[in-house]
Amino acid sequence: MVEFGKRLKERQIQEWKGYYINYKLMKKKVKQYNNEIEAGAVERRHVLKDFSRMLDNEIETIVLFILEQQGLLASRIAELNEQQDSLCGRSLRSLISIFAE
Repeated sequence: MVEFGKRLKERQIQEWKGYYINYKLMKKKVKQYNNEIEAGAVERRHVLKDFSRMLDNEIETIVLFILEQQGLLASRIAELNEQQDSLCGRSLRSLISIFAE
């Protein structure tokens, strides 16, 4: 498990770097929370609430990115469909004019 963070970072797509879960920060926070609970400095429910909020923010970043990418893909598909329709219509017109002669 020690190598997971390194492998995750190595496999990231650079253009999408800001949209990954910040694994290093999350791991650091888990260790911090564990130390605080063991020392009796904080109650477990407060830690869970704080961590849950932090995780929700990380997930929200990912969800927004996915929705953005989905919109881009939908636009690209619509463009390709228009191009296909244009090409099919043009080919059909060409065939009709050939047979009309």
